[in-house]
Amino acid sequence: MECIFCKIVRKEIPAKIIHEDENCIAFLDINPRCKGMSIVIPKKHYLNFDDDLETSLKVFKSSEIVALKIKKALNPRAIFFSILPSAIPHFHIRIYPLTDEKQIPLIENRPIKISDEELNALANAIRNVEVSVFKEERKVEKKPEERKIKKKRKPEDVYWIRRELEIT
Repeated sequence: MECIFCKIVRKEIPAKIIHEDENCIAFLDINPRCKGMSIVIPKKHYLNFDDDLETSLKVFKSSEIVALKIKKALNPRAIFFSILPSAIPHFHIRIYPLTDEKQIPLIENRPIKISDEELNALANAIRNVEVSVFKEERKVEKKPEERKIKKKRKPEDVYWIRRELEIT
């Protein structure tokens, strides 16, 4: 059986794409647990995040961008991320925007009914949001080395230190 996510990557089947870059595609889930539920996938096919850590890092970064877009477009109360086993054997991250405090966004909740028009409106709202992403390299500042102040030891202290060293 061919992977449905790989078909989305190749644009063989339609999807409500809300973000795409050279490594990832994010799209709205067509059977969402909440409005705006999205899936972020790598364009490369693999099953577990640790099968390709370098690509997975890019998927996590794209997920952050998508979450920021969702936050600006939908103004949810909270956003949840999950990596859960799925019937689709392709690594992916699910993003759940929680707009109603009564919602149970994860697997426990049944899919909500949502029209294609509403999915299109959500996709357009999220896709058209601009977010600034800073490429930040972390610089580790070196702390000035602490100078050890040499204390003048008493002769009797030196004697006992030497004796202890000789015994050991």
